[in-house]
Amino acid sequence: MNYPSLSSVQLQQTNGTMNDHPLALKQGQVIHGTIKQLYPDQMAEVQIGGQRVMAKLEVPLQAGNSHYFQVSGVEPDLQLKVVSGPMSPSASLAQQVHQLLDSLQLPQTTEMKQLASYFLKNNLPITRDQMQQAEQIIKTLPETVTSKEALNVLQKLVELKLPIQQDTFQAILQGSMKQGFTEALGNLQQLLLQDESIPQAIREQLLNQLQMVSKPLAVETGGVLLAKMIDLLSTPSSSSTEKAAILQILKEAGIMPKNANLFNWGTTLLQPSTSDRLWQQLFSQAQAGHAKEVVALLPQVKESVQQNALLSDAQKLTIQQAIAKALAQPTIQNLQATVKEVQTVLQQTVKSPVQLLNSLNSASPKGINGLLSQLKTVIQEQSLLSATQKEGLLQVLEKFDVEKSTPQSIQALAKDFQSQLLKAFSESAQLQPFQTDVSGMTAKQQLVQILNANEPSEQLLTKLMQQTMNSKSEVLQQMFSQTEQQLAQQLDSKAFESAIKQTLQNLGLSYEAKLIDKSTDIQQIANQLKPQLLGLLQDDSVSSTTKSMADQVVARMNGMQYLSGENGPQHQLIMQVPLEFFGKKTEATLQWNGRMKKDGKIDADYARILFYLQLSSIQETVIDMQVQSRIVTVTVYNENDHLKALADSLKTTLKMGLSQHNYQLSGVFIKKYSAEHSQGTTPKSSTSEEHTQGVDIRI
Repeated sequence: MNYPSLSSVQLQQTNGTMNDHPLALKQGQVIHGTIKQLYPDQMAEVQIGGQRVMAKLEVPLQAGNSHYFQVSGVEPDLQLKVVSGPMSPSASLAQQVHQLLDSLQLPQTTEMKQLASYFLKNNLPITRDQMQQAEQIIKTLPETVTSKEALNVLQKLVELKLPIQQDTFQAILQGSMKQGFTEALGNLQQLLLQDESIPQAIREQLLNQLQMVSKPLAVETGGVLLAKMIDLLSTPSSSSTEKAAILQILKEAGIMPKNANLFNWGTTLLQPSTSDRLWQQLFSQAQAGHAKEVVALLPQVKESVQQNALLSDAQKLTIQQAIAKALAQPTIQNLQATVKEVQTVLQQTVKSPVQLLNSLNSASPKGINGLLSQLKTVIQEQSLLSATQKEGLLQVLEKFDVEKSTPQSIQALAKDFQSQLLKAFSESAQLQPFQTDVSGMTAKQQLVQILNANEPSEQLLTKLMQQTMNSKSEVLQQMFSQTEQQLAQQLDSKAFESAIKQTLQNLGLSYEAKLIDKSTDIQQIANQLKPQLLGLLQDDSVSSTTKSMADQVVARMNGMQYLSGENGPQHQLIMQVPLEFFGKKTEATLQWNGRMKKDGKIDADYARILFYLQLSSIQETVIDMQVQSRIVTVTVYNENDHLKALADSLKTTLKMGLSQHNYQLSGVFIKKYSAEHSQGTTPKSSTSEEHTQGVDIRI
C-alpha cells in the first residue's frame, strides 16, 4: 500500500530551507566534496552536497577536483584532511565505493560495500568507526528485518546524531513501525504469566500495569460503577444481599470507611475529610506558634495539595514552592508567612458544592445566611447538573427557615442536601461520564468528594473497577457488564482524548522527563510500565525470553522519543498508542510535523498531521491533515467503497468543530491506496480538479 509518510513530508517541507542552515559536521566524519574556489592560507570553498562551506585544507589541492575528506577539526574553522585522490566525474558507484573503503582502510566485504554504496547515494557524512559499527549490525540482522529497513534505520541514526549500536538501532526500528505494539504488549503479558523465574510481587505489579494499559477508560468505568452502586444503596427496594455486596466492595476499594454498614453509611459522610482536618490542624498550629508541629505537617500538606483537583497547576506550584522555602529556613516567622500564603491561595479557589456542604454541616446559625447564598450560586453555575437537578437542590435550600435555625436544624439541612447532591451527581456520572465543569472536575470526582474518600479519585475509581471486574459476585459481574455496554454507547471525542492521555500515562512514555520535574510524584511515575520494565531488565533472575520481549517494548517507547525532535525550524512528534475499548483492540500512530514560534510555542497556523489507524470495521486507514494559515485540508486513505455516506454525514460536524477553534475547512478527500499507487506520487494537499480518484467533498 502506498500512502504518505512523514519522512516524505519532512523532505518536501524542508528542501527549500535546508540551505539556509549551516552544515553540522563533527570530527572524524568522512564526506564527499568538490573544491570550488581556492583562497590564500590553504582556505577553500568546498561544495558538500547542496551546500558550500569554507574550510582549511591540510594540503594544497586543485580547484574543480572531487575528493573524500575527513573532518579533522571544526574550531575555529572547519578543517578537512583529504583521504582519497582526485575522483573522476565518470567513475562508477562501484569504483567510488572501492576508493572510499580503501582510503579508510576498511575491508572490501559485501556488507561494507553495501553500506558505503548507500551512504554515498544519500550523501551522508559518516566516520570510520560508524562504518565498522554499522557492519556489525548488518551482519547480525534477524530474518524479520530486511537490508533496506536496516539501512534506513542506520541513516536515521546518523541524521539524529545517535550512536550506532544495537539498543539505538532497535529503538529506531521499533519506533518506526506503525503496527504491532498491541501484539508486543500481549506477548509480554503471556510471557509474564508463564515465567516462574519472576518474583511474584514484580509479576503482579507488571500484569496489573499491563491491564491498566488495556483499560484506558478504567477511571470512567469506575465512576459509572460508583454511581450505580450509590443508586442501589439508596433504593429501598434493593435487596439486602445486593446492598451488602455493594457496600463490601466500596469498603475494599477504600471509598467507604471500614465502619460503614447498611444503616449508617449515609451518616458517615458528613464528617470533615482528611484534607480538611489537615488544613485545620495546620492553621491552628501556626497560629499557636508551634514551629515543630507545623514543620511535621507541611510534607503531608504538600502531598494533599498535589492531589487536590480544585487547585490549578499554577496554584499547586505556588504552594509547593512556598512550602519548600519554609522548610529550608523553618523559623516560626517563615512558617507563619507560608501558612498565610497557603490560606490566600485556597481562598482564591472556586468552591465546589461538596466543600460548601462540609462547611454547612459545621455552620453556626449566625453564618448560615451567607453560606446558603454561596450554595445557591454554586448550584446554579454547576454545568454538570441538569435544570431539574438544580431545581431539586435549590428547593431543599429554600425550604430552610433561616430565622428559626439551630445547630440541629442546620445539620438536618446538611443531611438532606447531601442526600440530594449524592443523587444528582450519581445521575450525572452515568449520563455524562466524560464531561467536566468550569473547574475541570467530573461528576465522578464530585461523588468521591461527597463520600469523603481519602485517596485521589483516579486511584480509588481504578481500584473499584479492578475489584468489581475480578469479583465473583453475580450482582457485581452483571453491573460491570452493564457499565461497559453503557460506556461503549457513550464514546465521543472526549472519551478518545481521555483514553489516549491515560494510555500514554500508563505506558510511562515521558518517564525520563518527569524525573527532571521536581514537582513530580516519584512513587506515582514508578508505577508506570516503562520504569517497571527497566527494573525487570536489570533482574538477573528473569529468563532471557521475557527480557527480550520487555526490551522490544522499551525499544519501541524509546524509538518514539528518538524520532520526535527538531530539525532546524521543523519539529516532529511521533506517538504510537495501543488502544482497547471494551474488548476491541486497535492501534493509532500519530505523526505531527510543524514549526515553533520565536517564543518556543507550537505554531498552530501551520502543521501536517498523519494518523495511521487499524480499525476493526474498515481496516487500515490513514488520515492526512494539512494546515496552512489555519485552513485545513483532510485526505482519508482507505480501500472501503462505502465511506462516502459516512463522510457526507460528518462533514458539517467537522466544519463546525474546526470553526470553534478558528480553523476553516477547505475540503475532505477520500482516496484509495491503489489510486495513489497508480499515480506513483505522494498525494499533495489540494482542492483543485486534479482530484479525480475517490470521493472529493468541497466546501
